[in-house]
Amino acid sequence: MPYPTLSSALRHWAATTPEALALTSATLELNYAQFADRVSRCMRWLADQGIRPGDRVVIVGHNDVPWIVHYMAVLSLGAVIAPANNRLNPSQFAAQVDLLGATLVLADQAHHEIVAEVPVENVRELADDYLTGAPMPFPPLDPNALALISFTSGTTGKPKGAMLNQAALAEASWAFVRVLGTEQHDSTLVVVPMFHNTGFVDQFGHMLLLGGRTDLLYKFRTQDAVAALAARPVTYLAAVPSIHRLIMLADGAEQALASVRVLLYGGSPMPAAWIDELLAKWPQMQLFHGYGMTEYGSAVSFLPPKYAESRGESVGFAVPGTAIRIVGEDGKDVGPGEVGEMWVQGPTLMEGYWRQPELTATKIEAGWLRTGDLARLDDGFYYIEGRVDDVINRGGEKVLPAHVEGLMAELDSVGQSCVFGIADAILQNRIWAAVEERPGHSLDAEHARGVLRDQLPDYAVPERISVLNPLPRTASGKVDRRAVIAHFTRLVDEGILASR
Repeated sequence: MPYPTLSSALRHWAATTPEALALTSATLELNYAQFADRVSRCMRWLADQGIRPGDRVVIVGHNDVPWIVHYMAVLSLGAVIAPANNRLNPSQFAAQVDLLGATLVLADQAHHEIVAEVPVENVRELADDYLTGAPMPFPPLDPNALALISFTSGTTGKPKGAMLNQAALAEASWAFVRVLGTEQHDSTLVVVPMFHNTGFVDQFGHMLLLGGRTDLLYKFRTQDAVAALAARPVTYLAAVPSIHRLIMLADGAEQALASVRVLLYGGSPMPAAWIDELLAKWPQMQLFHGYGMTEYGSAVSFLPPKYAESRGESVGFAVPGTAIRIVGEDGKDVGPGEVGEMWVQGPTLMEGYWRQPELTATKIEAGWLRTGDLARLDDGFYYIEGRVDDVINRGGEKVLPAHVEGLMAELDSVGQSCVFGIADAILQNRIWAAVEERPGHSLDAEHARGVLRDQLPDYAVPERISVLNPLPRTASGKVDRRAVIAHFTRLVDEGILASR
């Protein structure tokens, strides 16, 4: 990797290609010289707020230029940035700020409510106040110094802040350069929230290392994304499959996606029918299936485009420099074709969870990250079979939701599905499924169950298949399994649905 930190990459491109576009939004265009100038002025402003190397700064807001400028300014000062999920409630947000011992909280105008329980003296507007100040020279940075704390618990559960140092953060973005074959002339539109790794690692950091352009979509709405792609064509797009599906079905999609050469999807497999449709309508596309996690910076493995149609459910091969093991419950590596927990090791591994050494010790064992994902190695290709915690125990029989969901994706009426366990006093769990119908189709639950009975053992066939339009999603666009379980558990508890 040519740059030890993201800040050094910014300085390089500002000096060598100052006129090249670096950052764009609906209302603003910044070339690399202008971008670096804003970052240097923002550094001065942050220093005037008392920010010093090692201080934690929380940032929350929609995708806009001030978010990126402050993010880079914090990193360039040697302070620690903590992007916050903008879907947290005020008490959850305040708990994260307290856990971090944050010196400063930056929030845009749209997120005043989320900071309501944070002491006002710690909160500043995420705006352009820094523009009137003088620029500050970029200080030398220690690549091994803590740079990022990224929370992994989403909107529920105990906050877990994964720590990455400056070098690991840059290396995480460099993985995409190495595998996707992107170059300086490439560009991307960020349609996911910027606090998500997809936004600040897979896309922005990736383009920054290349000297490419990052366009920002303020907030995802399908037609806004299509309009942005038409207004400023890009060559690289990254999102979960459901987001790609919304865009490809929208009016104007043909023109909007005509320039996209590299399309990255992850978080779940892309249904084969969607892959076929993408390649038929946009044959110039190279489809990469990526697998990663916050605790590893982002990317663990990629499936190359030549296998998209034949091995679409696979997450492919390890990123160069990354080692993968599939480990059984006895702590020993399992054989080919057997399912176990995926363990990974490499240069982007987190240092641990912020102020949670006990939790860190359960997650990192002898330098290996226990991902919590079930996986298997089949003919040299890795496949994700679901989360360890998602495995459903039905009367002693173990059911992998992802396997059942993969079969349900082949039904014409199913857009997305979520298979889950509903508590049962006798069996421990009963298998249920919730379905988001494909536009223009209606689910026939009994027909769906009949199809599944031909492909699954009887205990794995969902006893109930219900329509839930739309399925709840996490901020990254993945189906929120916890929210689905909570929804149906509530219906059972209220007597609206019977558990059997």
